[in-house]
Amino acid sequence: MIARAQVYLAGPGVFRRDVVEFAAMVKQVCRAHGLSPLWPMDNEIEAEADKARQADHIRRANEDMVRRADAVVAEISPFRGPNMDPGTAYEIGFAVALGKPVFAWTADPRTLLERTVDGAAQEHAGVVYDGAMMAIEDFGLGENLMIATAVRHVFASLREAVAACADHLGGVRR
Repeated sequence: MIARAQVYLAGPGVFRRDVVEFAAMVKQVCRAHGLSPLWPMDNEIEAEADKARQADHIRRANEDMVRRADAVVAEISPFRGPNMDPGTAYEIGFAVALGKPVFAWTADPRTLLERTVDGAAQEHAGVVYDGAMMAIEDFGLGENLMIATAVRHVFASLREAVAACADHLGGVRR
């Protein structure tokens, strides 16, 4: 029997109040495209009094899932600010370093500049600065250039990203 290609599902969905329902929906989308989903919260992590040790176990378990995956589908929608979830950024970088293709999606199609500009933004010599006088990256991309250029494409929905991932992995079998 030929096994399905495995896809690691990265993103801030693990923090949602409706995480159980969201995970079920995301996994179903993957299965409908012939992919075997690897959801971070499916890892078996024992609760420990030492939170730092527990956090390290979670990170290592997620890294192991990324290693087992054939590809990653990552949500890069803004999370607690104009940028994506930093844990997801870490997982994307980890996957890219391992040579895994990453298919990203976002619910917010605006550029990083559009999401970051606030009332305190100022322009000087063609560069836009935020209220803290830090330059706002402006490459017309939806996320920091290190993420936006490392992924295969940024799609407008989970379903589009999963479909592209499935098409790409069509020939990948374990």
